Amino acid sequence: MKSLLRISTLIGMLHVVIVHADDSLPSQREYEPKDGKGRVAVLISGQTGASNYTEVAKSIADQGFYVVLVDGNDFWIKGGGGEALLKGVIKHAQESPRALPDKVGVVGFSLGGASALTYAARMPDLVGTVVAQYPMTNFITDPAGFVARIQVRTLILAGTFDTYKGCCLIEMARKLNEAAKAGAASALLELHEYPGGDHGFTTNASKRRDLASDAVSRTVDRLRQY
Repeated sequence: MKSLLRISTLIGMLHVVIVHADDSLPSQREYEPKDGKGRVAVLISGQTGASNYTEVAKSIADQGFYVVLVDGNDFWIKGGGGEALLKGVIKHAQESPRALPDKVGVVGFSLGGASALTYAARMPDLVGTVVAQYPMTNFITDPAGFVARIQVRTLILAGTFDTYKGCCLIEMARKLNEAAKAGAASALLELHEYPGGDHGFTTNASKRRDLASDAVSRTVDRLRQY
């Protein structure tokens, strides 16, 4: 039987509900829009954990979305089955009284970006759009084959100077973009590059607040559009 521990706090005008689910789903933090209800945006953190992405979660919730923030590590350490875990998170979010009925948007960062590209971008029945910020792509060996499986409008935001652990290089992002343009996914995948941008430009510790602001703005625009 699923048991949930809910801890509600008020941070400014934003209502934050921390939800600890049972072992069947990753633990999650919910950020309610000021109006009480909103379209669902699922955020998947990078390897540094969910706490490093609270500011961007608040920023997106401030724009009227019901945000569910999950730890991207959980999709790798809970015995596999990342696709099933993400579907569980999405469906649980859609059942919330704070969620407006519709497909969700999925935003992934670094390690979480890998899950967003690999799983969420292949869920057209549940997901309306995907935004992958500085996503991990070093596991991809066949760019054309990978993008051929994309079925959801997807935006990749990547820095040209990102060399972090060799996981998220701009060269692979460009290969994915080129493969999409050459194939059936040409209308589904878009790459936006940040010249001089390094890894983690959206996180709390980012020194490039201009990139962080632009990335959040582009993400919100995508969520509203699709």
